[in-house]
Order: sequence, then C-alpha cells, then structure tokens
Amino acid sequence: MAYSDHEFGQDLLAQLDAGYDPVRIARRAYGRFLEPGERSDSVHEALIDLSTMEEGEEFHIPEEELRATADRFIASP
Repeated sequence: MAYSDHEFGQDLLAQLDAGYDPVRIARRAYGRFLEPGERSDSVHEALIDLSTMEEGEEFHIPEEELRATADRFIASP
C-alpha cells in the first residue's frame, strides 16, 4: 500500500496537533519508516529526518518548521 506525500503531511500535522513532543513524533516516524509499502523519496527522507529527533535535543526540529513541512506535503499533488 502506498503512503502518499499528502497522507504523510496529514499524519505529521495530526501528531503536531496532539502536542509538540519530538520523541513521540520521532518514534511514530520510525514506525512508519519500517512499514512496508511505496513512498516517494521525499517522504522517505522526511521520515529519516524525523526519526533522528529521538537521538537528542540537538536533533529536534522546531515545531514551526515541522508544521511548514506538513503543509508542504499536504499541498503536494
């Protein structure tokens, strides 16, 4: 089953709406990364970037940047 750019953006936005928690978001992203299925290179790279947030505060992506990323993916065709 394909995981579309749009779906990824919606999932990320839902995670942010539940509260900015970099570790929770990272773990969710890693779980999605491990799931089999097709995804674009952009989603693949974003999942890796999000997953690294669990490694420490120096890897945390600011909430505003994550929201902008989610919006960009949601707007994808």
